[in-house]
Amino acid sequence: MSVKKIKMAVTGALKTVMFHTGVFGIIRRVKPNSKAAILRYHAIVDQSENTYAHPTICLSEKQFEKHVRYFAQRYKIMSLDEIVEHLIEKKPLPANAVAFTFDDGYTDNLRATRILKKYGCSGTFYLTAACIDRQEPFWLSEVIYLVLKTNKKRIAISEAGQDLKLTLGKRDQRWSSVSKIVALIKGNNREVRESVRKQLREQTDDVSAANLNERVMLTWRQVKEMIADGMIMGGHTMTHLNLPNAGESDANLEITECKKLLEAKLGREIRHFSYPNSGPYEYYTQEVRDLVEASGYQSSTTSYYGFVEPGDDLFSLRRVRTVPSLVETVAGMELSLIHISEPTRLHCS
Repeated sequence: MSVKKIKMAVTGALKTVMFHTGVFGIIRRVKPNSKAAILRYHAIVDQSENTYAHPTICLSEKQFEKHVRYFAQRYKIMSLDEIVEHLIEKKPLPANAVAFTFDDGYTDNLRATRILKKYGCSGTFYLTAACIDRQEPFWLSEVIYLVLKTNKKRIAISEAGQDLKLTLGKRDQRWSSVSKIVALIKGNNREVRESVRKQLREQTDDVSAANLNERVMLTWRQVKEMIADGMIMGGHTMTHLNLPNAGESDANLEITECKKLLEAKLGREIRHFSYPNSGPYEYYTQEVRDLVEASGYQSSTTSYYGFVEPGDDLFSLRRVRTVPSLVETVAGMELSLIHISEPTRLHCS
C-alpha cells in the first residue's frame, strides 16, 4: 500500500473515531461556526436501484435520513430563503446554520421531502425545468441508462474533433464510458450534445429510454406537493446545458426561460438558481454569473466547497459536499473550523 493510501486510511479512521466519540460535537459547541453551510445533494436512491445518476452524487434513503437527523439535532436548520435574506441585509447568521439543497429534479427527491418534513426541515430543490413532467429526457440520465442497459459491446461517438471508441464490458467499464461521453457533451455546445445523443441512441437501439424521463424526473403535480410540504423550488436551467460553452445567447435562454417556465407552472416567484455541470469542467464564469443576476434571480449557488457569510457574492455562493458519507460531510464542516483539512469537491453534477 502506498504512503498516500495509508495516510488516507489513517485520516479516515481518525475522522470516524472523532465522529462517533462526539469530538465533532464538542468542536461545534466550543467553536461554533458563524458561517452557514449550504449542503449539496442530488439523487436519493440505493446504488442497487440506480440506473440514472452517477454513484458519486447518490445517497440511499437510509443514509439521507441519517444526515437529516444528525443536523436537525445538532445544528440550526435554515431555509435558503432565510440565509439569503441574512446575506442581503448583512445580518449575522445564527451559529452552526445549515441549509439543504438538491440539484437536477429527480423523482426520488420526493423521498427527501418526506424525510425533511419528518424532522421539521425545509429544502431547496433546483429543477431542470424542461425535463419536469416528461417534456424532454434529462440527457445525463439518458446517457447513463443507455450505456448501462445496452447489450451492445462497442459504441463509437465522433463529434467536435473527438473519436470515442468505447468497449462496454463490466459495470466499471461502462461507467468509464459514461464519463467519457459526459465529458464530450459538457465540453461543448447544444449542437454537439444533440449530435452525441443521436449517435448514442442509434447505436443502443436494443434499449428504449422513452419512459426514462417519466420514471426519473419529477412531475409538476409532485413539485406542487413538495411546495405544500414546505419545500422551496429554484432554477437549474432548462436542459442542464453547460453554460460557458453554450454561447451567450443560448446560455441566457437556458437561464431566463427556466425562471419563466417555473413561475408560470408554479404560480410563485423563483428566487434561487444553481449552476449545472460541475466537476473537472468549466461550468461557472463571470459572464454566466452576470446573466443569472440580470435574469432576476436573487441568489445562485456553485459547487465550489465552502461556507457562506454576510458580504459574500450572492451569485457565487459555495456549498458543502454530502457524499460519500455523513462522517466525511461532518468532518469537512467541523475540521474546517480549526483549519485542519478541507474536503475535495464533487466531480459530477
